[in-house]
Order: sequence, then C-alpha cells, then structure tokens
Amino acid sequence: MQITTHKKYLWYRCAERGYSIDEVMPCVISQDGDNWTIDTDHASYPKTNKINTNDKDAGVGTELKNLLKTIGITSSPTCACNARARIMNENGIQWCENNKDTILAWLKEEASKRNLPFSSYLATGLVNLAIKKAKKTQRKQNS
Repeated sequence: MQITTHKKYLWYRCAERGYSIDEVMPCVISQDGDNWTIDTDHASYPKTNKINTNDKDAGVGTELKNLLKTIGITSSPTCACNARARIMNENGIQWCENNKDTILAWLKEEASKRNLPFSSYLATGLVNLAIKKAKKTQRKQNS
C-alpha cells in the first residue's frame, strides 16, 4: 500500500519504533518537498518495534526532557514529546545542532498546547544546555 504524507509522520513512526530515518528511506518512493509517498509494504518500512542493541535512551532528546522535568514540565500520553526526544536521540548531536529551529518550534508548539508561556531565549538556552550535556556524556562514553 502507498501513502502520501508529510515527512514528519515517517520520522515520528521511526522514533516510535526505534529506527533511524536512514534505515527506512528505501520505503520512500518519492519526495515532493515535505510530502513523501511511502510504500508501507516495503521491507524497510517500520511496521513493528525494532529490537535495539544500542542505547537509544541517551542523547539530546533525553537531556532536554530531563531539563524540562526539573522545571516541572513532563511528557503526557497525548503529547509528541517522547517521539520527538527519540528523533533527537536517533539523529544525534550534530542533527540537533543543525535543526535547533525545528526543536524550538516543537517546544513552542507544545507550550501553546499546554497554555504555558514560551520564551525563545530561554528555550534556546535549554536546547543548548541539552546539547552540551549530551556531548559531555558522549565524551565520557568514548574515553
């Protein structure tokens, strides 16, 4: 079966099921800007949860969730927080550095849904701190 959808929904599915976007790209038939046509019957489509041997619970997404938790903001069953944290973890530190605007838009969107005030300045500081903490953790693991 073929579906056409915004690319973010494939990213969410990947994060939800433990795949990187690179692993599933063979199931993408065509790309028209942000709208992608996907073959859901293709072997690379993330139909089920992947059995992970890597620690996908480490990275910028996890660090950002931990920082937000310290100020009383936690994920809920209806928010996209966990999927987005997995996207950040899966894609790595460099991706997060290159996509700060996307991450900030996610934070602003979620703040709006929760009727919370949003400060771009403070959110940028939190994202930068999460990146710094993830780099420090990565250095410790590599030494």
